[in-house]
Amino acid sequence: MSHPSTLAYVVDEAASKQEVLLSEPGRYLLSAAMAGALIAVVLAVSLKLGQVFFAAGDSGYYIATSGFFGVALVSIIVCKVELFTSNVMYFTVGRLSGRCRTCNLLRSWAVVYIGNLIGVLLFVAVLAGAGGMGALPANHLLFSVVEHKVHASSLEIFWKGVLCNWVICLAVWVPMRLANEAARLLIIMLLVFVFFFSGFEHSIANMAFFALAKLQGMAGLEWGDILHNMVPATLGNIVGGAIGVGLVVFRLERHTLQAV
Repeated sequence: MSHPSTLAYVVDEAASKQEVLLSEPGRYLLSAAMAGALIAVVLAVSLKLGQVFFAAGDSGYYIATSGFFGVALVSIIVCKVELFTSNVMYFTVGRLSGRCRTCNLLRSWAVVYIGNLIGVLLFVAVLAGAGGMGALPANHLLFSVVEHKVHASSLEIFWKGVLCNWVICLAVWVPMRLANEAARLLIIMLLVFVFFFSGFEHSIANMAFFALAKLQGMAGLEWGDILHNMVPATLGNIVGGAIGVGLVVFRLERHTLQAV
């Protein structure tokens, strides 16, 4: 349901996250690992779906891939597990409100980022045991997307990271203003479609892209290429979530904290 003060709700959630982080760090890490695994499994299915159209030369392949990927964020929100990109927004608002400490903000970001990576890698390891995605042709959609990601400039990746987490955090924030469950589901799916279809850079989804590409033996993909993408994408995600949404909505709605 919607909240009388969305900002107050987010502040309370950030304070609750901080409490779990400090009292049960293992549970916090496990929650982050679950979110990473959800991103990876939905991405793998999205790629298989998109490949059906991609192999047929249908230019609408990215519509199918982008449309399905929203299932990942819906699942993460419903399960209330920890995703790095939205965690950036929560803790920024918590810190600005005075309910969270700076050291815990940084600790949370680090733990969730590592946890998301663990979840991605665990899923990919299990997928490998199940035969991976099968034998992929050299021109598979997965390789095409990864090739584009590693050959973009660092500055381009950074700004795409900013735009990505601005949209992703809005996909978390906006549904809180809606009372209808169907409307909330729809807006999450549509906003995730915006980020994915636009080719913006989501650091955790990129972990899954690169892990899957490595699993499938993508030729020419080096660790330096992965870092070339991951570092600016992560920094961009922090700026987009912390400033683009966290700081902005706090400045716009901080008056509501005095009313609840």
